[in-house]
Amino acid sequence: MGELMSAHPLAVLLIENLRPGPGRRVLDFACGRGRNAAALRAAGFEVIAIDEVAAASERPFAGVAGRFAAAISTHGLLHGTPAAIGERVRGIAALLEPGGTLYATFGSVRDARHEQGERLGEFTYAPVDGEERGVPHTFFDRERLRALLEERFTVDSLEEHGVDQVVGSWGHTARPLSGAVHWFAIATVG
Repeated sequence: MGELMSAHPLAVLLIENLRPGPGRRVLDFACGRGRNAAALRAAGFEVIAIDEVAAASERPFAGVAGRFAAAISTHGLLHGTPAAIGERVRGIAALLEPGGTLYATFGSVRDARHEQGERLGEFTYAPVDGEERGVPHTFFDRERLRALLEERFTVDSLEEHGVDQVVGSWGHTARPLSGAVHWFAIATVG
């Protein structure tokens, strides 16, 4: 029960929507400290976790085999350029079984960090200080995010949420988030 309490709200939804069972595999992309993986395993899923280093590499899915009933990424698709995020989304889609579902967060243009730091592109900025200094963050409006997802998925749900109290504190210890807004996306591969 403790694992579920500390899991991201999208992980809780995944657990509620997808019943565990033999062979029910979930991909945890950019798994952080493992709070979602722990909750998913406690619920009875087999979890394959890709850490941040692998997730940010040029070949984030190297060595990952088989198909997955679902994938979750609560911060791995917040970082990078639009092209890099698009490649990761396509890579995740390729690993999902038909009807498999992606539960993921994306940066919103309503986030207080949008247009802050070093501008790397029209919707991409990198903080100039703090733990995420130099890390590209891409921010999406509804239309651009929907277009990205609809290349491979049917969008089931796309909602913006304030996440100051949701985001893992391990990534923001020196400066807690204030005004952070993420898209919570749920999308099914065709």
